[in-house]
Amino acid sequence: MRRSLRRTLFDAWRALRTLTTALCLAAAGWIQAAPALPDLDAVVSYETRQITAAGVLRTEVWKERLVRRGDVVWTERVLPAETHAAHAHESSTEHAGHKHFDFESAARLLRLDAKGQLQLQYVDREHRVVVSVPKAEYGVVGFDGRWDAAAHVVPPSVVARMPVTMNSGAAVWHEEKAPGWSHRVLWSEARQVALRVESQRSDGSFRRVVSVEPVAPTGGLPWKDLATFTQKEYDDFMD
Repeated sequence: MRRSLRRTLFDAWRALRTLTTALCLAAAGWIQAAPALPDLDAVVSYETRQITAAGVLRTEVWKERLVRRGDVVWTERVLPAETHAAHAHESSTEHAGHKHFDFESAARLLRLDAKGQLQLQYVDREHRVVVSVPKAEYGVVGFDGRWDAAAHVVPPSVVARMPVTMNSGAAVWHEEKAPGWSHRVLWSEARQVALRVESQRSDGSFRRVVSVEPVAPTGGLPWKDLATFTQKEYDDFMD
């Protein structure tokens, strides 16, 4: 009995010593922190096909530019040439003096501050305006509040729960099925991003495909000159 007790106390002391040593090493900077996210520039393509209850097939297709640097993520809609003419027409018909900000077409800038708190801003390049949005209004502007989803397209924690179905070498397919739904994700561990996401209903009434095409960086970082823009708050656009 005494020998067993001594052994238990010795094991506990050894575990405590190991923990103390690890803490000391960490404090001295000898244990490496988790590696930073790799830089990423990509074009993200979205395609959604849905059959309504009235039998109407609706297809939506759009693209976004994605720029990720550390704790900063920038997404910006890639607008076809025809969009500029439509935007000019809408601007000319707006009620004079009406305050308006198009959050849907504006670029979105996400930052994590030193405390890990999320900061959300929308940028209108044409009018050189930056709008800061508080957490209470995330839902109003269509943001789900997840930095990890914005930075990785699919949060890594979600991908980790999905079974692996195929390893193509450079990327790995994960697939998960739920009642009435199926989801597939092609995950690149090296780039820390989902390269392709497929979600669909079993009855074929809905299908969404997201494709991520990494590209070479072009020009400077899009958020570097924002200090020269007019800075506004979300409340400035409340009626």
